[in-house]
This record gives sequence, structure tokens and C-alpha cells, in this order.
Amino acid sequence: MSVTHVSCKRKATGSRLQSLLLLLLLRPARAISEVGTASYYGPPYERTECYGEGSSQFPESNLFAAVGDGLWDLGRACGREYEVRCISDVQSGPGPCKPGSGSIRVKAVDYALSVESSASAPRQSVTGADLVLSQAAFEAIANPSIDSISVEFKEL
Repeated sequence: MSVTHVSCKRKATGSRLQSLLLLLLLRPARAISEVGTASYYGPPYERTECYGEGSSQFPESNLFAAVGDGLWDLGRACGREYEVRCISDVQSGPGPCKPGSGSIRVKAVDYALSVESSASAPRQSVTGADLVLSQAAFEAIANPSIDSISVEFKEL
């Protein structure tokens, strides 16, 4: 086998490997679940940091959330959707998670720590919560007598 033939064969193999690596890098990344804390806030839902005033900003399902510092991303979180599931430990008596609730899908419409946000009102959010869910979203997965829950969530 000549040196030229071996060299061409190596170049072809190298090109295929580079193409494969490029495809892997350009493939959309799958969301990785995170574990955090969620609390909730109740109506009236009026003004949000993302969209200002008006009820048209809220999904018809009323499944939405204000996001904490770790997810806010300088406002780029606005409009992002998250799949959220309650994973709090079961305690004696009524547990924090609603039995058989599964996951819900929420839309980020607000920044939980904004002075303008109703999510930042005292007693409605827990300091450091990753997600402050609308009351409807929280009650879909958790016992409403609980102030906060542990959740698994991922961006969709």
C-alpha cells in the first residue's frame, strides 16, 4: 500500500469523524431536570415584570409562574415554559404533594423578586424559591395548606 493511499484513507476517516462531531454539537440539547423549591401566590394577577399590565399575558389555563433569581436570566426567562412536578417527601397526615398529580406545564410571566410583582408580596412567596406558581398551578400539584414544596422542573 502506498503512502498516498494511506494518507487519503486517514483524511476520509478524519472528515467523517469531524462531520459526526459537528452533528452532535449542533443537535438541540435536551433539557435536564433540576430540583428546587416552589411556593405560590394568589390573585389578583395584574402587573408582571415581563409584560406589564393586562390579563391577556396569562395563559387561559392559569398555569403560570414568577421565576426566582436563578432562572430570571436578566429577563430572558419571560415566556419560557417549564414542566414542574412536586417531589416533596410524604409526611404523616395530608402530604405536600397532591396524590396522582403528575407534572404540569407553566409559563414564566414574572420575576418573583420584582417590587412590581404580586408574587413578591409578603407571605405569598418563599425567599429563595425557584418558582412562585400561580395558585391554580400550585393547587394542581400540591396541598394548598402547604407554603412551599420541593419540585423537579425542566425548561421545555
